[in-house]
Amino acid sequence: MAEKFCPVCKYKNDINASICVYCGSPLERSHENPSTTRNVEAETHVYPPATQETVTRTYEPPPQGIALYTTESEVPITIQQDNQFTLGRKMTGEMDESFVDLRPFGAYENGVSRRHAIIRKATGGYEIIDLGSTNGTWLEKQRIVPNRPYPLNNGSKIFLGRLQLIVIYQKGEEKP
Repeated sequence: MAEKFCPVCKYKNDINASICVYCGSPLERSHENPSTTRNVEAETHVYPPATQETVTRTYEPPPQGIALYTTESEVPITIQQDNQFTLGRKMTGEMDESFVDLRPFGAYENGVSRRHAIIRKATGGYEIIDLGSTNGTWLEKQRIVPNRPYPLNNGSKIFLGRLQLIVIYQKGEEKP
């Protein structure tokens, strides 16, 4: 009997199936906008390996708000001035303006959930909250507990799954 294996949960499916009967993931390898999150934790060590690299790059803080950078670029992937915004993979039809879509930066391949984390203004800066993501959120070298706020320092390194981001903002921003 010919079978297809699900790329997400690895269960066997009928050869003619296009969607996994166990987890609902597409069985075809289209990463354009998958509805499930790829579990990368089994592929990584306790802490994502990219943290072993030291990045010596100077990032320019925005005059207002917060900027997020990848380690591969000196150009910010986003500059947000909202009091709160969500990081993840935007699904087709979603119109939330306070959402940062990380699909163009390898979100699916690196295990970023559709609604992975929230960054919001706090007294003197910003904080991050993991939203119960599949592959977790790491702040510096610590995995953070879901649904609990953690302060972000200017220059903090965060991981959403294995996707590393650097947080840059002007120090002393006050909560509205």
